[in-house]
Amino acid sequence: MNLKAVILAAGEGRRCRPLTQTRSKVMLPVGNRPFMEHVIRALAANGVKDLIVVVGYQKERVMDHFEDGIDFGVQITYIEQSELLGTAHALRRAEPYLKDEFLVVNGDNLVDARAIKELISAKGDNVILAALRPHTGDYGVLKVEEQRVTAIIEKPGRPCAGILNTGAYKFSPAIFEELSRTPISLRGSYELTQTISQMINEGNEIICQTSKGIWSDAIFAWDLLNANSLALGMNDSKVRGEVEDGAKIRGPVQIGEGSIIRSGSYLVGPVSIGKDCDIGPNATILPSTSVGDSTRIASHSEIRNSIIMSGVRIGSGTIISDSVVGESCTLGDHLVIESGASAVEVEEAFYRADFGAILADDVAAGSRVLVSPGTIVGTGVRIGSGTTIRGSIERDSRVI
Repeated sequence: MNLKAVILAAGEGRRCRPLTQTRSKVMLPVGNRPFMEHVIRALAANGVKDLIVVVGYQKERVMDHFEDGIDFGVQITYIEQSELLGTAHALRRAEPYLKDEFLVVNGDNLVDARAIKELISAKGDNVILAALRPHTGDYGVLKVEEQRVTAIIEKPGRPCAGILNTGAYKFSPAIFEELSRTPISLRGSYELTQTISQMINEGNEIICQTSKGIWSDAIFAWDLLNANSLALGMNDSKVRGEVEDGAKIRGPVQIGEGSIIRSGSYLVGPVSIGKDCDIGPNATILPSTSVGDSTRIASHSEIRNSIIMSGVRIGSGTIISDSVVGESCTLGDHLVIESGASAVEVEEAFYRADFGAILADDVAAGSRVLVSPGTIVGTGVRIGSGTTIRGSIERDSRVI
C-alpha cells in the first residue's frame, strides 16, 4: 500500500511573531532547515513519499522552497485552505486524495524518522502519536487507559506532567465522516481534537502511541532555541567550505559550500554554518548555534545557543547569546545581547521566559547597542548607536 501523509501547513503561528510577520511558522529555521523540511525528511526516510500539503498563510514562500518535492525525495500536492478555520477544516480539504489509511502531521513541528516509524507501525485505525513531558500546560493532554485514549484535555494551562498530544495521527478514511460532524469551537474554528473527542464519546477506539523519538514544537519564538538544539544534535560533521590554518573546530560542525572560517576562529559543535558565509578572523561560535546562508560574522564576535538566519551582517566584537536573529539584519560593532530571565508579553498575556532577544527580519542596529534580556524587535526596526533597548519594539520603529 502506498501510504500517504497530509502535512498541515496553513497557519501563521501568531505567538511566534514577529518572526512570522514575513513567513509562516512551518518556514522558521531550526538546525538550518525549515521546520517542514525536517518533517518531510522524516516521512521520506520511512517510505512515505506521496504528500498532500495544506497551505494558506504565506503559501508562496512554502511552495517556492519545496516546489514539487523532487529535491527532497517526495511528491507534493498542494491544497489551499483560503480561510484558516482550524485543523479539522484543513484535513477535510484533502479528502478527495485519500482512499486508504494515511498519516496527518503538523508542518511546524520538529520530528525525526523514529517517531514517524512508531506512528506507522502502531496498531489500530485511529492512532495519536504522544510524548511524555514534564510540562504540558500549553498542549493537549491525553488521558490513557491500557493504551486507549479516554479523553483529551485541551491546554490545561497549569504546570503539569503528562502524556502530550503531538498533533501527529494515523487515520482510516472513515475519519472524514466524523470530520463532517465536527462542531464549531468557541474560537470559530473546526479542530481535529474536537473530532477525536467526539469519536471517544461515541465509543470509537483511539490508540495512544507514545514516542521515544524526537518531537518538539515552538509555541513562542524563544522556543525555537530548544528545537534548534535538538535539530543540530541530529547532524553529523560535514565540512564543505574552507577552514583556514589556525581556525579550530571541535565536535559536530557543518560548514556549507563556499563558506570560509578564517584564522583564529573557534567553533564548538553542534553548530551548522550555511553556504557562502564569511566567519572571523578570531570569531567564536559556541554550541547549539545555526548560521544561515550568506552571513558575515566579523572578527572577535561571539555567538552562542542562537539562530542566525540568512543574509545577516554582524560587526566585530559583538556578543549574541540565546537569541534569534532574522534574515537580512545588520548589527553593528560591539553590540551585546544579554541573556536572562524576563517577563514577556504575547497577545496581552505575560509569560516567564529565559532568553536574549528575538530580532525579526531586516533589523538594523548601530554600534555599542545593549539589548536587554527578553527583548523582541519587529520587522524593519532601526536602532541608533549607543542605545539600550528592552521590551517589545513595534515593526518599522526608529530608536535613537
